[in-house]
Amino acid sequence: GKGSIICHTLEEARDAIQRILVRSEFGHAGDRIVIEDFLNGYEVSYIGICDGKTVTPLAMAQDHKRIFDGDQGQNTGGMGAYSPVPMVSEKLQEAILEKVMKRTVSGMQEEGHPFKGVLYAGIMVVDDEPYTLEFNCRFGDPETQPQMLRMKSDLLPYLEASVDSNLASLGPMEWKSGAAACVVMASRGYPGVYERGKVIRGLDEVATTMPDVKVFHAGTAMRGNEVVTNGGRVLNVTALGSNLRDAVELAYLAVGRIRFDGAHYRRDIGYRAIAHLGGV
Repeated sequence: GKGSIICHTLEEARDAIQRILVRSEFGHAGDRIVIEDFLNGYEVSYIGICDGKTVTPLAMAQDHKRIFDGDQGQNTGGMGAYSPVPMVSEKLQEAILEKVMKRTVSGMQEEGHPFKGVLYAGIMVVDDEPYTLEFNCRFGDPETQPQMLRMKSDLLPYLEASVDSNLASLGPMEWKSGAAACVVMASRGYPGVYERGKVIRGLDEVATTMPDVKVFHAGTAMRGNEVVTNGGRVLNVTALGSNLRDAVELAYLAVGRIRFDGAHYRRDIGYRAIAHLGGV
């Protein structure tokens, strides 16, 4: 994610260390660094609600970390996402649940620190084997946006059951068929320096004419009666479709109706899955 740097040569690694530790490009978040092996595969997000002993998974989602099309450029907090992830088989999902999620929750319980809440595992899939890159104790962003559009179950009882250690009584979540896709509209310059205060147009049009589209606000603010940009990632334009291609096309149709100066977004969200499905 944002702040991680992939280095292909020793010189690139030295430059990354200079940026983080000497030039302090990431502030105090860069006071310490972690150096680890590069895994060449594809990344997926496995998110579950936990009550200390039980893990109830959300639908699989895939984020797009890089700023430019074709997974080029710097890492970001996420430039788009979609759900479900057709490359991930039921067998692989079960392996992630058993080997990563359940083992982690069980280990924390054994150590006297039962985990209650949302556990997000960033997984790199290499040759159909899952490798854990990171854990976050939160929902994914922007993965949660398409997950919410697909969710049939009421989320609140699962959150309450997490607190009450009663998830097993609820059973698995239910999901709508089809797919959902999210396109992040960002400020020009993100994930580096960017300007704020750009007026956003077209939000009302999308809200009133596109019932299968939901625009989640991220870096926005009110200035009088106008909505303006106020962050790097500004809007999460999310659409529900009968299949992934339909969801992606609808999301981009909505993006085309929203305007602000310096708007930047990737134009290939879901490309890997669409290719895997043969264009469907």
